[in-house]
Amino acid sequence: MDIKQSTDATTFKQRIFFALSEPGRYTIVRMLYHVGHEMGCNELNQHVEIDKSTMSYHLRTLREIGMITTRTQGRQKFVTLSTGKIESVFPGLLEKL
Repeated sequence: MDIKQSTDATTFKQRIFFALSEPGRYTIVRMLYHVGHEMGCNELNQHVEIDKSTMSYHLRTLREIGMITTRTQGRQKFVTLSTGKIESVFPGLLEKL
């Protein structure tokens, strides 16, 4: 077993728990998982009902952790949950949210 790989997986696990400990981020992750496809930030904001500045903060945090990816098209940003990456370290976690 590669020590660096183990450390990276452990760090990612810790970051997932950190992200899900905040109700706003938990709601965002849960929404993205249950929708099952990428969502525009405006569409996500309508369903989650968080201030835009707070939403931006949560999305940046989730992106930096590696739980989501974002794609820009024109002026619109689209968010996708990194389901495969999360499931690789915590199988079945997302379906329990």
